[in-house]
Amino acid sequence: MPALVRTLLVGTAGRALGELFPRRTAPDWTRVRKLLVIKPAAHGDIIFASAAIAALKQGYPHAELTLAVSKWFTELAGGVPGVDRVLDLGSFGTPGRYGPLHVWRAARRLRAERFDLAVVLDRSPKVAVAPWLAGIRDRAGIDSGGRGFALTVRVPWDRPVHEVELMLDVVRALGIEPHLPRLAYAPSEEHQRYADRLLQEWDLTGAAPVVVVHPGGASNPGMVMPSKRWPVLRFAELADRLVEAVGARVVVVGHGADAPVARQMRLSMKHPSVDLVGQTIIGQLAGLLQRADLYIGNDSLPLHLAVAVGTPVVGIFGPTNPAINGPYRAEGAALVAPTACSQTREFVPGPISACAGCTCIEMVGVDRAVEAVLGLMSAKTSKTPEGSR
Repeated sequence: MPALVRTLLVGTAGRALGELFPRRTAPDWTRVRKLLVIKPAAHGDIIFASAAIAALKQGYPHAELTLAVSKWFTELAGGVPGVDRVLDLGSFGTPGRYGPLHVWRAARRLRAERFDLAVVLDRSPKVAVAPWLAGIRDRAGIDSGGRGFALTVRVPWDRPVHEVELMLDVVRALGIEPHLPRLAYAPSEEHQRYADRLLQEWDLTGAAPVVVVHPGGASNPGMVMPSKRWPVLRFAELADRLVEAVGARVVVVGHGADAPVARQMRLSMKHPSVDLVGQTIIGQLAGLLQRADLYIGNDSLPLHLAVAVGTPVVGIFGPTNPAINGPYRAEGAALVAPTACSQTREFVPGPISACAGCTCIEMVGVDRAVEAVLGLMSAKTSKTPEGSR
């Protein structure tokens, strides 16, 4: 069945079902003692949810906040400030990895917890129905074209808005006004010590700016989108030009699956770089990013993780729109061509899509990226004073 037809059918059915589910006003904050936030996947989206989680913690200061995620994302979820407990719901909520049986199992697990309020920061109707099946009386979340029919407080997704702001709209619908929202992630002391050791071992503690580059990404359980990757040879050229222009120390990062791309980048460079691909888990990578002067990469987890720890970033975009999926309130730049499909297509609620055979990210040239990086570095040549890394 074509995706557009399926979307129309689901929306029509959802709107009809929505008439059967009562809407309610936001619950009194004084009676919310157990608060559930459901954001099953994926890595970048969970980082996006960190702003809403902080606001919810502010609005329900006496509540225990539980973040429910799929099994692949528990490590990341544990570092989101404001989360008191992480609940592993197995495959539930990860696109292409769950079905009705997983929804039923997740609902049974949630029922046993006796939550007072569920906040659903996901657009899937199967995710939104789970807290209803679990008997949670108050359920707030995103209503994408009728998919949020089981929610008692529904926030429509009917306009192009940044993902973070869409989640914050759910918080606002509960009567909470977020104060200076931003992304946040807190690497543990152990992970920060590991990052310090890496910097020392690779002699990265001097005055030369440390630039972390991630040439891979765009791969999560349930979603792989290679068209989000800038050509690897352009990353190599950009890195070389930064070495020559400002004496940058280039550090290449990524998970194990990124190794072939990272190897190609490093072999294509004229200057040496540090290879840390596959050598850091998420918390350790966050600690490293926190100590770097700049991060450069595609639209993937490390970009948003860098924003969450306060590091300036340059992100490169093609099929995804920076106005919706880009660095949120970050120091830095998001590069995209005005003629890229993400900039020219009409807004339609639904999954991220790309044009056929998408090469829109290739419209961003190396010269433009160099200009953006050097402009950012000249404004702030070092994130921390010399010798303080």
